[in-house]
Amino acid sequence: MGRPGLMPRVVHLSTVHHDWDNRIINKECRALAQAGIDTHLVISAPEDRTTHGVHVHAIRKRGRLGRLVGSQREAWRKLRELNPDLLHIHDPELIPLAIWWGRLHRRPVIYDAHEDLVKQLQTKPWVRGRKGQVVRGVARWLLLLADQGCDAIVAATTPIAGTFRRHRIGRGDRPVVVVQNLPWAGDFPDADVVSNGPVAVYTGDLSEERGFTTMVDATSRVPGASLLLAGRALGTVGTDERLTASEVVDYRGLVQPSQLAEIIGQARVGLVCLKRLPNYENSLPTKVFEYMASGVPFLATDFPAWQELFGGYDAGVFVNTDDPAAVASALSELINDPGRCAELGANGRRAVQERFGFENEAAKLVNLVRTLTA
Repeated sequence: MGRPGLMPRVVHLSTVHHDWDNRIINKECRALAQAGIDTHLVISAPEDRTTHGVHVHAIRKRGRLGRLVGSQREAWRKLRELNPDLLHIHDPELIPLAIWWGRLHRRPVIYDAHEDLVKQLQTKPWVRGRKGQVVRGVARWLLLLADQGCDAIVAATTPIAGTFRRHRIGRGDRPVVVVQNLPWAGDFPDADVVSNGPVAVYTGDLSEERGFTTMVDATSRVPGASLLLAGRALGTVGTDERLTASEVVDYRGLVQPSQLAEIIGQARVGLVCLKRLPNYENSLPTKVFEYMASGVPFLATDFPAWQELFGGYDAGVFVNTDDPAAVASALSELINDPGRCAELGANGRRAVQERFGFENEAAKLVNLVRTLTA
């Protein structure tokens, strides 16, 4: 398989994620391009471009119903033009299309499981009652289809990988590879948290489930503190006056992955105040790793899995985010003690450089692609 004398051509495809999605373009696609693989990304974007050596092909952005017909038809046309040696998809709704395309062209297909889909749906307000039962049933069917029909599964965490079988009925073993959503260690310079002002930062999608109100309220209770936010405003947060009118909030909007390090580097503390929802409790919090890579201490929800993962590195503080007073108190103690912040931040930066860099994850993905296209 592949083009004579050339590296294989790989297409990553998403009709749901935005075109600067950190995991897709800045980590997985970038890793393949750096390895010399001809890497393309078909995704909703304003225009075609090349980023990190990745050729981005723009398709129209559509709503949920429009994606199921118009976006998939457009994606199929792009696949026909690009004729990849391997297709790597990032959305559950693309599973039937991808398997059909792979069988028709006899090319391998990878499904990338960013989250535990069924648990994620349990947190969606529009998935309730009988409608919720139908949607969750469809989700389970899609995952079963991926389990049996895809040539490999890439999962963001070990628990997500555990929901897929390594043996396909009647078709033998197939790879289920964990590619953790860790930061590129070399992308994050060491922040000077002592010289930084009393600034807390959060980078990522903004929603109530991700603790928007918790972060704003806690920062408002700390005299002199401010909250630096960067990411998409989802749901009710998009119309919340506190996002743009609060005296303590500095909202930068959605930024490119290359801008994250500069934004995080302005802060003294990084926040990850996720709600206690099933799909968060065992998640791998990318933002915590990015704060650690920058030498910025974190203040995070006290999920047992997170405490087990990060507790031994003494790089931040865990708090009950259901208790606003406790969050404010913990934030105040950290933000008003620059020396302690510097010590915690140095511990976290060392941990990322020694263990938690994406460089090792990149090698796993590159090896998988080379194996499937050999």
